Amino acid sequence: MSAQAEVGDPVAAMLLLFGTLCMLAAMYVVCYSFFMANWEGWESWHRRTGLDGDRAEEEALHKRR
Repeated sequence: MSAQAEVGDPVAAMLLLFGTLCMLAAMYVVCYSFFMANWEGWESWHRRTGLDGDRAEEEALHKRR
């Protein structure tokens, strides 16, 4: 058995790493795009939940006690 057979291929490893990073970046972009397309904004969120920023902070402080 030669010594070279035990060593991994660095070019293949870099291509695999680059491909994995590209795939993760693409998934991030797609998920972020869907999220932003459906996001209505904080005003809509507060109107729907009945909470505003100050009231939400007060409730968070109250829950910590």
